[in-house]
Amino acid sequence: MKAENKEERSFTLRNYETDFLRRIKPSAVLGFFQETAGDHSQKMGMGYSDLAAQGCFWVLSKIYVEFDRRPVCGETLLVETWPHEPNKAIYERSFRVTDRYGEAMRAYSRWCILKHNGRIVPCSAIEHPQIDYIAEKSVEFDDWRIQEITDREDPSFTIRVANSEYDFNYHVNNIKYADYIFNCFSVKELEEKDLRGFQIHYVKQSHEGDVLNFYRKEIRANEYVVEGVKNGTETVVAARVYFR
Repeated sequence: MKAENKEERSFTLRNYETDFLRRIKPSAVLGFFQETAGDHSQKMGMGYSDLAAQGCFWVLSKIYVEFDRRPVCGETLLVETWPHEPNKAIYERSFRVTDRYGEAMRAYSRWCILKHNGRIVPCSAIEHPQIDYIAEKSVEFDDWRIQEITDREDPSFTIRVANSEYDFNYHVNNIKYADYIFNCFSVKELEEKDLRGFQIHYVKQSHEGDVLNFYRKEIRANEYVVEGVKNGTETVVAARVYFR
């Protein structure tokens, strides 16, 4: 039997998923994506429990999210997701979010499967379902390079990792990094700026006790790079944030 090539799920925005202006948080967007992709993967026979039985787990490596508008608290959203045909060790997945006004945001992501020893598992080593992959992407994006911040001075945000940052893989959940990245901007800045999109690259894992310093730099008008550095030496996450 063929697996469905698309998954849909609706969410109603709660207070804790929105910011001080009642707009959806970037971290909540990633949470909705993670939940919907997880549901679809489970139906495809490639969910958390399926991979765990093989000593493996999913890892989000890169994501680009684009906004037309940011829905507010109380609104209901429909999240759609579909995977693209796997390539070597890369799994790509699109997302689309609609609200009562129409399409509100879209995203394109890259994932991989890791063994618990940290090794990447090639696609050929995993059993895949019969599925009619959709070639069309929700958004065309291929500018994955993020400029390195070489002139780091005082960090814009710092956190020491504790248990509340963890997920069931015993490291900081990818959703948490979105909050850290946007904590590099003040309330006043976020009140005055209209978020157009963001891009995150997940480079290394972070664990309990690690100190993460986040640095930001404006590289052109309304475009910033943010870099998260672990214990003063290792980059764990890099991001670009775009405003209108």
